[in-house]
Amino acid sequence: MIKLLNKNCKFLITGATGFIGSRLCCELLEDGHQIVALTRSKNKISDHKNLIYINHLGDHEFNYDIIINLAGAPISIYWTHKNQQEIYQSRLKITGEIVEKIASAKNPPKLLINGSAIGFYGTSDNIIFSENSHCTKQNLFSQNLCKDWENEALKVQEKLRVVILRTGVVVGNGGGIIKKLSLPFKIGVGGFIGDGSQIMSWIHIDDVMGILNLVLNNASINGAINLCAPNACSNAEFSRALTKKFGRPCIFHMPKIVAKTLFGQMGEELLLASQKVAPHKAIENGYDFKYVDISKAIQSL
Repeated sequence: MIKLLNKNCKFLITGATGFIGSRLCCELLEDGHQIVALTRSKNKISDHKNLIYINHLGDHEFNYDIIINLAGAPISIYWTHKNQQEIYQSRLKITGEIVEKIASAKNPPKLLINGSAIGFYGTSDNIIFSENSHCTKQNLFSQNLCKDWENEALKVQEKLRVVILRTGVVVGNGGGIIKKLSLPFKIGVGGFIGDGSQIMSWIHIDDVMGILNLVLNNASINGAINLCAPNACSNAEFSRALTKKFGRPCIFHMPKIVAKTLFGQMGEELLLASQKVAPHKAIENGYDFKYVDISKAIQSL
């Protein structure tokens, strides 16, 4: 639950209608804050007195206490050259515009929280990545996207505190991976991908909110912070937890060649490769995870 020490803050939030953004907005509104939400949806009207929607940064006076930039086109799709460009530009363009506004502001915000992902580190079967880890030199699309997105936001780190959210696979109701996988697992045809041994670094949506609350209230946290649970799981463990939730057997699996054919480069980078990431910074700053076991996390939904 978001509970800020500073009351009545004014937020600019991009990606406010997404899975994480919509939950974040609800919690901030409950805590009594004002939100200006940047959205691509035209003529979107708010039914809350402390929430307004805008389509362009210039539609509202640039006078915010905190900016949370989560905007970006969906990445879990078959990648073509065209939609890779959309995925890239949807993140870099708005971040660049925000950075320009901050750089020229006489009274800049106190904090910029910018989205990213654990894709920054690259993939590995044996490395455990922390915030201090050097990223692998693999020239992956997801890796280059995260690097460039982070570097754009960090251009203003001398003017305000900048925190980068390197987010893993988010488990929660109404969105993320659970929304994508619920139907096949409900009807009994869900299963692991490849041999199921690839490591997934995941986090429950409640812990996403918990770490965001930590970041908002702890002015000593700067730079990257990993949003993932302390205990990563294999794809097979994740699949068995889902089949257990729906009372179905875990007898099906998708061979690697099928995953590569159906999902192309996205499948190779995001579905078949391993990423074991540790949330060292959150733990060092006293965060106590609500969910550390993938089976209990999925059963909670």
